[in-house]
Amino acid sequence: METQQLSSVENQSETTEKLPENEHSSVVNNVFGASIAICNRCRCGSEKEQDTNTLLFTLVYPDLYLSGQEKSLIQHSFADVVEHSLSLEQTVTAWCDMCVIYQPTLLNEKEGKNIPDKVPEVPLSARKPCRYGNNCTRSGCKFFHEKDKTKSVEDSGINHNCTSWLPLELKIKLELDGKVKVKEGDSKDGVSKINQQEQDNNTEEEGYELYQLMAVVSVVQDPTEPGVKDNIISCVKVSPTHHVRHQGSACSQWYLFNDFTILPITQQEAVFLNLDWKLPCVLLYSQTNFESHHSVEVQSPIAADVFEEDIQLAAKGLHLHFPFKPLAHDELPFAGMLVAMDVEFVTLNQEEAEIRSDGTRSTIRPSQLSVARISCVRGEGPQEGVPFIDDYISTQEQVVDYMTKFSGIEPGDLDASVSNKHLTTLKDTYIKLRFLIDIGVKFVGHGLKNDFRVITLVVPPDQVRDTALLFQLPNKRMISLRFLAWHFLGIKIQSETHDSIEDSKTALWLYRKYTELEKEDRVHEALKELYEAGRDLQWKVPGTDDT
Repeated sequence: METQQLSSVENQSETTEKLPENEHSSVVNNVFGASIAICNRCRCGSEKEQDTNTLLFTLVYPDLYLSGQEKSLIQHSFADVVEHSLSLEQTVTAWCDMCVIYQPTLLNEKEGKNIPDKVPEVPLSARKPCRYGNNCTRSGCKFFHEKDKTKSVEDSGINHNCTSWLPLELKIKLELDGKVKVKEGDSKDGVSKINQQEQDNNTEEEGYELYQLMAVVSVVQDPTEPGVKDNIISCVKVSPTHHVRHQGSACSQWYLFNDFTILPITQQEAVFLNLDWKLPCVLLYSQTNFESHHSVEVQSPIAADVFEEDIQLAAKGLHLHFPFKPLAHDELPFAGMLVAMDVEFVTLNQEEAEIRSDGTRSTIRPSQLSVARISCVRGEGPQEGVPFIDDYISTQEQVVDYMTKFSGIEPGDLDASVSNKHLTTLKDTYIKLRFLIDIGVKFVGHGLKNDFRVITLVVPPDQVRDTALLFQLPNKRMISLRFLAWHFLGIKIQSETHDSIEDSKTALWLYRKYTELEKEDRVHEALKELYEAGRDLQWKVPGTDDT
């Protein structure tokens, strides 16, 4: 469990934990960080203390064996490891102002807990297999043998049917001498022996602060190809105040985050560790009375003036007239306002795949899409249908396919030296979209789920009106925007190429049509007619060859 090495610039360093006190530090540091004091002591007796802030603590593991007795294992709890890491002492050689010389200091050993001379052994599955397999007779062979798995489990004394070594709760106390005392909490399998109020009273009387395990980040290894197909997953405990599905109840739920996949899991699965394939790398413990220490409401730092700031990167575009009209002061977005939106993409690298001997296709590296153009259109008001954002996104990476037929992006549109478009940065447009999301506007578009996924924006479902989903019967195919426009609006779009402003307006008109059908209670009937017409025409717009 790792991440940041705490060390001193002079001689012996001792780290102790404090509450954040720096008023000028960032919000992230104040909420997630811890203040530490680094005390440098020379053996001449001089001391120098420095206060700093850290977001991460590296776990430093004590010795596993008693000195000179290889078979005598010391059973350390997780609380022992945390305590040893928070009150860490190290010996280094550094300059002493009193001695006017580089002075080495001796390691001050306490309770037999020393800094290990070597890192923990590599998990068995990460070692290369031995050519002789289980028939290997070489003593001390460093390669992997199947028989080592059983032996290692028996020697370690680990019972995988028992509670995980990771405690669900920790009690931490900062003593007057700067030392940190840590012990495990009373919670077993997620059930506390006493209620929360009594638990808080007890910890306050003892001087301990109670921390709960809220997240576990692990590296999952493929035993067949260790180090090649590693994957990082996160297990996060969502508290009742942040759990939409059970909002207002006392329910907390663990979730597994694996790329774009989110699955509810049991608490036991979150803390279960098998070092042969699952290696924990980050643990997050949060103070139980956290909200009482940080009661200030966090407000979005993005204000409406982001629409007044315009970044234009294209030299030729400074004196051109663009097909959009920025929002005026009297028409700033508000909660519930309709905004039609469409996004176009280009490809940065092609998909790499291979055909296996059995005829199946395996993807080695998927294609990578990059945002090229984002358009937003007013969905209501006197200027309904007028775009207020039409940004081309500059990219420093090489584009291998502009996909002009489907994106409308031409070579040179994203090049600041030759482009005549409104070329800007992704950050500039991203902040505008973030403001629209935070203010509560409702986005209308076709296939918005994929658009937001590539942009890496999370939008609440109640703020999305996706015509691809609205005009879809259960368990049936999705209908293209072009066919929907022809069937319901009687217009032909995307004749030669795609245009994000045209697509945004079309999605807005389709949404208006859907609301009309909904008022007349004719949605299901209209969708049945749509699918019948699509089957008859093979989903092709009459007079064209494309679907």
